[in-house]
Amino acid sequence: MKRLLMIVVALLLFMIIGAGNSWSTIGLPTANFSGNAKTTATTDTAGSLSLDNAVISQVNYLNGTHITENGANESIIGKSVIISGATRQSGSTFTDAVLTITDTSSTDGPFNYFSATLSDIVFVTDGLKWYLNPTLDINNPGTLNLTNVVLNTDVAHPSQYINELQSVIGTNATLGMKMILLLVTGSLNGDSTSDIFTGLIDGTPPTVDAPSGARSMGFWKTHDEERTSFINTAVTKSGGVFTSANDLNYYLSMQGKKTMLQKAIQQYAALCLNVASSLSESTLLTSGEIQILQYLNPGYNTGSTVGNAMTEIKNAILANANLENAKDLGDEINNRDEKNSGN
Repeated sequence: MKRLLMIVVALLLFMIIGAGNSWSTIGLPTANFSGNAKTTATTDTAGSLSLDNAVISQVNYLNGTHITENGANESIIGKSVIISGATRQSGSTFTDAVLTITDTSSTDGPFNYFSATLSDIVFVTDGLKWYLNPTLDINNPGTLNLTNVVLNTDVAHPSQYINELQSVIGTNATLGMKMILLLVTGSLNGDSTSDIFTGLIDGTPPTVDAPSGARSMGFWKTHDEERTSFINTAVTKSGGVFTSANDLNYYLSMQGKKTMLQKAIQQYAALCLNVASSLSESTLLTSGEIQILQYLNPGYNTGSTVGNAMTEIKNAILANANLENAKDLGDEINNRDEKNSGN
C-alpha cells in the first residue's frame, strides 16, 4: 500500500534559480514561496517527489523593494509553485520533472507564469539535511539544471517579477536550481516528512551563514519523534537542570503565562535538544549572541561558543538570577538559522 506523507513547508526548502551566460553576474528578481510538499514510496525504485499547496509569498524586485500582496503591476503572489512528473528512479534519485508557477484558479484554465524542465534530480545528505544540486554556480553550465524556460504574462496576469526576469535572461532558456530540505522523519530514499523553513527562487546564490543545525523551541515542541530520539542525551547535556526526560518534556511543553525562570528553562530545554542532535557545542557565537552572553558573564568575548552559552544559561537557572538574559540567549541561539535565512 503506497503511503503518502506530507512535507510541511515552514524553514529549510531552500530553492535557488540562477541563470548562466554573459549576463550571469547581474542580479535577478527573486521570489519566496511557502506551502506543502509530499513524497511517496512503494519500493526502492518507485514513488514520487512533488510540491503541494506551495505558493509564491513574496517577490523581491531589482530595485531592492519587495511585496507580499498583489497590486496593479503584480499578480503572482499566492500562485502555485508546482513540481510535477518527478518519479523515483532509485533511492533519492528522481526522473526529470516540470517546475511551474501557475494560476490554477484562472477562469480560462491554468495559466503558467513560469515553466521549465528540471533535470538531474539527485539528492545527497549530510545526515541531517538533503541537498539537490548543492554546488550550483551560475557560471558553471554543468550545474544549471533547468532548461526550456518559458515566461508568460497577459492582461489578466500582470507580473513585474516575470517582466524583470525576462528582461535579464533574454532568450537564454537555461537556469539552475538547488534545494535544501531538513527532514523530520524517514528519508528521501523512501517515504519522508520534512520541515522546510524557506523557499527562494533567485538568480544569484546569496552568501549566507551556513546553517548551524539549531532548531526553534516550537520545532522541538511539535516534533515528538525527533524529541524522543535525543531527549535522554539532552538531559545529560543539561548539567543538572533536568533530572529526567519527563522533567525536560514538562518544561518544554509549558503553555500560557510563565515565570521568567520557566521561560529560561523552556529555551534551555530546546537548546539542550539542539546540542544533543545537530548543534555542536564548539559552534562560535554571533556578535549578537556574545553581547547577551556578556550580560551573564562579562569575561566572554570573541571566540565564545555555544558550550560557553550553555554553561552560563545553566548557572543563571540554577542560581535563579539573570533569568531574562538567560532566556534571551537561549532564544537567540535556537532561532539563529531561521534569522540567517532571511525570514
